[in-house]
Amino acid sequence: MVALIAGLAVVVLVYDAGARRLLPGLDLSGGLTGPASTTWWKWGGALLLLAVVILLERRRLASMLLVRPTGPDVTFAVYAFGAAMTWSWLAGTFWPQGQNDGIDAVTGLGVGGVIVLIVTAAVTEEVVFRGYLAERVGAILRSRLAGAGVSLAVFVVPHVLVFGPSWLLHQLAGTLALVTVALVRRNLVAAMLTHLLVNAPILIPTVLAAR
Repeated sequence: MVALIAGLAVVVLVYDAGARRLLPGLDLSGGLTGPASTTWWKWGGALLLLAVVILLERRRLASMLLVRPTGPDVTFAVYAFGAAMTWSWLAGTFWPQGQNDGIDAVTGLGVGGVIVLIVTAAVTEEVVFRGYLAERVGAILRSRLAGAGVSLAVFVVPHVLVFGPSWLLHQLAGTLALVTVALVRRNLVAAMLTHLLVNAPILIPTVLAAR
């Protein structure tokens, strides 16, 4: 129970940048601005969660699905990405997404900033949401599906707040792909790969905007 409370505290206070609000004078932005300003908080939160698992829970990283991916894991991840992108293409074709302040803020970071952002999100968000939160809540509720559902809800809320309700139509499919990879393949690295691929297309408007 102590380890669980410590883990959830990390999620809320560090990864969710709650510590920044409690300690406004503590600047860990590293010179990064906008959405990328939380980069070091996210990496720090992910590392602290790994420490909680190893030192307090005394469990292996495999309990967070952190195991070496197999060929079938990678193949499944790529297919999941393809399915998500197919839906996003259909949604964009029939229900085009208008100007979005959240997307504009991301593309405004430039190519380097966006690469940092998508790599950080792919690794740290999977550690927090699919590796830790979904697995621990699933264990408490004795249902992996319930754990995945709770983690999904917690993941979706801040994304909708940043990117607006249209995110649900255009990008939710990508998040469902991540959840599916973690549930079916039980491999966090494969989920990270899917996350990286799902976010990578944001580089297209970023490159165009930089011209």
